Amino acid sequence: DDPVDGGARNGAAVLPAVVLSHTPLDLVVIMLGTNDLKPRFATSAFDIAKSVARLVQITRSCLPDVAMVLIAPAPVVETGVLADTFAGAEARQIGLDAHLEAVARQAGVRFLRAGDHVAVSAVDGVHLDAAGHLAFGGVMATFVAEVVGAAPNPTDKLSAPDPNTPAPNTPEPPVTLERLVPPGWVDYNGHMNEAHYLAVFSDATDQMLDWAGMDTDCVAQGFSVFTVETHIRHLGEVNIGGRVCVRTRVIDGGGKKLHLWHELCVGGQLCATGEQLLLHMDLTTRKSAPPRADVAAWLAAAKAAHAPLPLPEGLGRYVAQQN
Repeated sequence: DDPVDGGARNGAAVLPAVVLSHTPLDLVVIMLGTNDLKPRFATSAFDIAKSVARLVQITRSCLPDVAMVLIAPAPVVETGVLADTFAGAEARQIGLDAHLEAVARQAGVRFLRAGDHVAVSAVDGVHLDAAGHLAFGGVMATFVAEVVGAAPNPTDKLSAPDPNTPAPNTPEPPVTLERLVPPGWVDYNGHMNEAHYLAVFSDATDQMLDWAGMDTDCVAQGFSVFTVETHIRHLGEVNIGGRVCVRTRVIDGGGKKLHLWHELCVGGQLCATGEQLLLHMDLTTRKSAPPRADVAAWLAAAKAAHAPLPLPEGLGRYVAQQN
């Protein structure tokens, strides 16, 4: 509560009613902390961030699956008509961005630093002017699209590539999965849990097999695959709202063995690789058998198309610890 301007300003008290009365929601954006820098509150950047963390927790308890964005406000400048109201704010806000980023990381929500894009107006040292609002609106439009609307729905079908296309015309293996990381995939470390990496690579494998012709009818005829071995390397963090893109390469295919290599990227950064060895199976005998002829031909053509590409770094790796 505000000791000068009165009560009814405690966000924690009214937040549950606000968010629950506006459902369904795709996204909740929290951008707070500026007014807490007023000397009347006598608080620190660390405590402000802890208070914001409480609001994040309240929101998550009300809407467990909603996407969230936490924004650090543009830094206050002690100038203009509000200089006395925010006396000492420049010193008190030191470290606030870092503390808020830590809150976002711990909660598994996306983070944006407003001060990286806009500065407060010299008129009062607190608010954005018209140009600032316009500029930050553009930043938010792009950022929000990335969080909630830029990636295809996970149930969308991807177009099948032509496996006979020569590698020089396809410098990268085809995209086998694109989706946004949902809030339910977060673990206690605030990032995507390891189990979901396996699920993502499994879905990417299924997409490649579907392109090859191993659909539900093929499986009903007794043709399928069993996974023999999977090796996943975790190279970078993947966070809630991240746009995951998986590309899959056929290292070996066409015979009884299917050897696949997956690369998972977010924003162009390689975050994980998955190497899988599968065996084509006869579901009647439950033994290894050649794939159906059309499936074998497609996978052999994909292997040939990918063969001129450099071998992936990490191919054939195993779990080992160097002394």
